[in-house]
Amino acid sequence: MTRTPAEAVITPLFRHGAALEGVPEIPILAPPRNPLPAAAAAVTGADLSGLAKLWFLAGPGGAGKTVMARWLFWRMTVQGRGAALAALDPTNRSLASWFTGVEQPPANGSAQTARWLRQFLEYLMPGPDGVPAQPAILDFGGGDTALERVVESAPDLDGTLKDAGFGVVACYPLTPRVDDLTLVSALESAGFQPAATVLLLNEGRADPAVPRDEAFATVTRHSVFRAAVARGAAVVWMPALESDVMREIEAKRLDFGMARDGQVPEGAAFHPVGGLRRGMVRRWLEHMETAFAPVGGWLP
Repeated sequence: MTRTPAEAVITPLFRHGAALEGVPEIPILAPPRNPLPAAAAAVTGADLSGLAKLWFLAGPGGAGKTVMARWLFWRMTVQGRGAALAALDPTNRSLASWFTGVEQPPANGSAQTARWLRQFLEYLMPGPDGVPAQPAILDFGGGDTALERVVESAPDLDGTLKDAGFGVVACYPLTPRVDDLTLVSALESAGFQPAATVLLLNEGRADPAVPRDEAFATVTRHSVFRAAVARGAAVVWMPALESDVMREIEAKRLDFGMARDGQVPEGAAFHPVGGLRRGMVRRWLEHMETAFAPVGGWLP
């Protein structure tokens, strides 16, 4: 029987993708983001309030001592404060190329440097005319034994300086090289164990493709490291600033504020740090504050 148009059966049109109808939605799983720099565990064992901060930056070349000194000094300047700076590395005193007035021993022999260090520390002590103790940042080299000599001649160096109005901070910048712990071991064994001690793990010296805990495993698992932590040393992860940005800042000899804000020294013929790179510097400075917040009372 012939059907009328109204009764005709229309074959459904082809629909692309119909074979996937009813298939359940597949979850979108984003890869984990790199964690923000972790802050050190809260430190309560060393109260340096009211004391002039005296930072001993000790470690081998390339570990991050000068970067740390530059950040500390820039931060103080922003807050309207100052400190004496001293470069005692026997082979590389690059800190003196960043700032004018950096104090330096006239020679690089350990005996002469140790003698100069004792005199410099006495110079920082309160004067008879009521001048208070002066804060200072001292940049030591990894192969320098001047500090060890001073500690051996004055075993209670930390206590003596505290009685004079100083808050002593021993800061050891460390890379993933286990040999970086050599100086920590030497000074700790010699009796230089300030209650305020920072084991500074410099992420900028680690392979960014390797998780930081894995990169620093041979250091953090070492008995020297663990012994320092057990007696109260704070562990701080120093965040990494992209290496090309750090190189640009160093080549142009900019402080971190100038790099962040796109400024150059008066009369400079070079361009400021570019906009995207300025954002990287801003982020790094924020991460530095986060990393050091739990030991903020130790900062000069």
